[in-house]
Amino acid sequence: MCKFAPVSGVLSVVVIVLLGGLSSTPSLAQSQKKGDASIRLEVQHIRTGKFIFDLGEANYWTTDTQVMLISGDYAVSDRLTVFGALPYVRKRFNAGELFGGDPHNPNDFYWVDFVPPDKRFWDDGEYHGDFQDFSIGVSYVLTEEGPLTVTPFMSYGVPVSNYPFFAKAAIGKNLWTLPVGVSLSYVPYFSDWHFDGSFAYVFSEKPIDINVDYSVLHLSAGYWFKPNLSINVFLAGKYTWQGYEFSDFADDIFSAVYPDDFGTEVWWHHDRLFAARHLNIGAGFDYFLNESYKVSGSGYTGIWAESTNEIDFAFTLAVTRYFGAE
Repeated sequence: MCKFAPVSGVLSVVVIVLLGGLSSTPSLAQSQKKGDASIRLEVQHIRTGKFIFDLGEANYWTTDTQVMLISGDYAVSDRLTVFGALPYVRKRFNAGELFGGDPHNPNDFYWVDFVPPDKRFWDDGEYHGDFQDFSIGVSYVLTEEGPLTVTPFMSYGVPVSNYPFFAKAAIGKNLWTLPVGVSLSYVPYFSDWHFDGSFAYVFSEKPIDINVDYSVLHLSAGYWFKPNLSINVFLAGKYTWQGYEFSDFADDIFSAVYPDDFGTEVWWHHDRLFAARHLNIGAGFDYFLNESYKVSGSGYTGIWAESTNEIDFAFTLAVTRYFGAE
């Protein structure tokens, strides 16, 4: 089997933090040596469906997202690893659907009491893209004795472009984040099974002083059918602890007139403020071509969502290049 650092599981969490649960790569922790490194190129496609919120469902707020993610890690020592990731994201709001898809337009007539500071209109049905948020962090192998490996980690993510956040086609929230968590890997003795999990609490920048911290969870179970082929199933979720529900954006949601009564600063930030929660389920594979290259892929769908779009379907494909210390 190839030599690679246990930080691969940490990187999967970083991707979850950046993109809302899109990654499915299991940790598959192995022993590492000082100087070990890897670089990974991944492409993703995500189709979201209905928007699920406290007052019901909106079946016409759908999007398509395409991502190209480059990430890597380097073992500073046998236990300490640094890692980083940078995604380029393209997103399209499907404006041709019922009611025109209800685009988020900062140039609409109802912006009177509050004038949006960013007039860019991205919900025109075309793809709009940019580099999203760069993330850099460290992990430390706390223990790898026996079948269990425990790897605490922390990272820092910051937007690298001034992309708009008032849009269904927005590629992110344009906020800094600070994930702190732990990655676990359990490989039973004399077994081809492997079980992996990661949990992180994400401290987030507060838009208009509202707490939107959230947690992410990733669990997977895999089996090595061959020495170089593993198939896995996984769950990936996000839970925002506070934030806003749709009914919080108006004093009396049942008498409010949409969109006229929503031309406020709070509504301008609503995509940042939603208490987004979701759970995705999927399956994936890892296939080692040799000791230096691995091909990975996955497909997944949403099984539960609140205050966010449910994922209809998504798939990923990635190539990882490993560099040994020797």
